[in-house]
Amino acid sequence: MGTTASAAKVAPLPAGRAPVFLLPRSRGSSAAAAAGGAGDVEGCKAAGMGCGLPGDTIHTLFTSNGSPYQNFQARIMVATWKLARAMPGGEKMVYISRILHRMTPDEVMDEIPTFRVDPVQPECDRWCWFPVADRANAVRKWLTAAEANPSMIKAPWLLLLESDYVWIKPLPAPGNAYNPAVPGLSFAFDYIAPRNPHVVRMLKDKCPACDPSSVPNSGPAPVLARFEDFKAATPIWEELSQYIETHEDVKKVLGWVREMYAWDIGVAANKLNIQNQGHPHTPLISQPPHDHHAYNASMYHYTWGSIYKEGGKEVWKFDKRFYTAPVDALKVPKLELPPMPWRQGIFLHDGTPITPDLHATLAHMIELMNRGIETLPDISHKLQTASQ
Repeated sequence: MGTTASAAKVAPLPAGRAPVFLLPRSRGSSAAAAAGGAGDVEGCKAAGMGCGLPGDTIHTLFTSNGSPYQNFQARIMVATWKLARAMPGGEKMVYISRILHRMTPDEVMDEIPTFRVDPVQPECDRWCWFPVADRANAVRKWLTAAEANPSMIKAPWLLLLESDYVWIKPLPAPGNAYNPAVPGLSFAFDYIAPRNPHVVRMLKDKCPACDPSSVPNSGPAPVLARFEDFKAATPIWEELSQYIETHEDVKKVLGWVREMYAWDIGVAANKLNIQNQGHPHTPLISQPPHDHHAYNASMYHYTWGSIYKEGGKEVWKFDKRFYTAPVDALKVPKLELPPMPWRQGIFLHDGTPITPDLHATLAHMIELMNRGIETLPDISHKLQTASQ
């Protein structure tokens, strides 16, 4: 494990198009500002180690293309973040903001503090195969803007997420962000295979002396790290994300998680001090139904759907892919709980038996989502805008 890259060792971020839209201002009383934190939230004096804010505080960031599919998820995630923030220890989670890669403002910018940039793929405003390919470029533009205007940064720890997360409890910082010996955090995904020959080849191109075993099986989300860490890893993350998209052989082999490998190579090439953990120790995420317990996680990640079958018939289902209509994002519906109480003889669609633990975990996730949904206003009057 290497040490955190210092500002002196990090190459300047590549020049890029300036951000087009920024909400909210650091001082203000808008609904979006209220969503991001408790009233006015102080910003850093400088990017990185010169931030000057408490070293155990966290600014949460997440990326989105503003589609109804992602806005359904984003509104729930922010709502559950606010519920977690109200718990003991939640005061350390000082702010949440969204990095929107989209050509135009969307319908939830008044509700969620948002930094908008033009995407690499403008067609994703309507529909595209892989909007995640724009993520690294969008984060790089946020980093560039934040370095120029450090008040955008609300804490020395930055937590990068995706929209399909549900907060369970506050995430504690791993220690003082100003102590370089304290590692950041990432999550070990068991479906990421860093020894893939394509990954090794890209690593050696960027860092000939790097050992392939140093590549983590993580991705850019969830990652808790310092500004310097994101600044160090992002140029390679962005470059390789675009490389993969233009090389069909690599794209085909690495599949839907291909952009995650680009981040991992950026981490390894810069020898960043980020601790990569899976269960049961990680404080980051649990992924039901793959994971049957919450373990020590602060969030659920619902990347997979769940379909209950009993006697060959569907008796319950939940999948984020069911919620893609504009109305789902603007008037978020309450979600049906799995059948109660647990009973034997129910299986997932892939044949996995529904155990009491898995059932309780899925029910807990849906309950938390519904608690967040109950706090969301109906903004369906914006439906015409969403469908344009």
